[in-house]
Amino acid sequence: MKVSSPIGELPFEPTRLRYSRTGIEMEGVMGAWPARVHIHRRDIPLLLKVAFGGGASRSAVTAFFGRARTASDRSS
Repeated sequence: MKVSSPIGELPFEPTRLRYSRTGIEMEGVMGAWPARVHIHRRDIPLLLKVAFGGGASRSAVTAFFGRARTASDRSS
C-alpha cells in the first residue's frame, strides 16, 4: 500500500489488524515511522458508501437489519 502525503508517497506496511469494541485498528509502518489507523464503528457506513455507492450500502444495512428482525420475530 502507498500513502500520499506532503512529503511524497510512502509505503505503508500493515503489521497488525484487530477488532476492538470501538471498531477496527490497523497498525503498521509508514516509511520509517510507526502508524496506526483506527476505524470507529460510526465510520463503517461511510466506508460502505464510498466503496459501493449509496444504494448498495442502504441495501446491505436493510438486508442485515431485516434478517436480524426476522430472526428475533421467530424466536418470540
